[in-house]
Amino acid sequence: MFRTHLFGTPSIIVYTSTIHKFMLYSKDKFKAEWPTIELMGRNSLVAVHGKAHTQVHNFVTNAINRPDALNRIVALVQPRMVAALQSWAQMDKIKARFETQKMTFENIGKLFFSKEPGPFLHSLDKLYQDLLLGVRAYPINIPGFAYHHALQCRRKLDDFFWIEIDNRKNKDKVETIDLMDGLMQIEDDDGDKLSDKEVVDNIVSLVAAGYLSTSLASTWAIYLLAKYPIVLKKA
Repeated sequence: MFRTHLFGTPSIIVYTSTIHKFMLYSKDKFKAEWPTIELMGRNSLVAVHGKAHTQVHNFVTNAINRPDALNRIVALVQPRMVAALQSWAQMDKIKARFETQKMTFENIGKLFFSKEPGPFLHSLDKLYQDLLLGVRAYPINIPGFAYHHALQCRRKLDDFFWIEIDNRKNKDKVETIDLMDGLMQIEDDDGDKLSDKEVVDNIVSLVAAGYLSTSLASTWAIYLLAKYPIVLKKA
């Protein structure tokens, strides 16, 4: 255990499993915080605590981890994965990170807010890439800094999702189709739904959380399987 500064904030680094367990089981004493929560949103899963956090966390977990949900996700993602692999096989060389990012965001676009690949989804992809560059940057809101540009990207993403919410409210829907629909339909014990602002903050943060981590994991999987083909043969 030692003290340091991370991103301009006094911090304590711990690395033993015992302390990690103590911290994770002491939610009333230790709360998850980011250097700045403006990019993810003050109503997002990464910022709220207590009942509000549990409500959204349970919904997301059920939407992804239930057997029927997993079957639906695999049925949707598998053809896209196969098509991507077939496309890569026709190329002499590929930039693995670029291709996996593209494939990951196309799947997220379909699963989270029902958008198909195309110029518009590509523009959202670029906004998210620039947003993520600002997440761990110094929070200096001056033109020319990564954080300032990330805030601008966040506002553009907000505009898109606000319009998307309005469009969905004007349509008659019977069942939940994607993650955004589900967020709009969540109800607490009193029957109250999330506000539009809460929906926007959560969909923005959930896409960000699932995007970079998944694409990087896929990139490393491709790299390591290519480097150690004997492992691939055993699969």
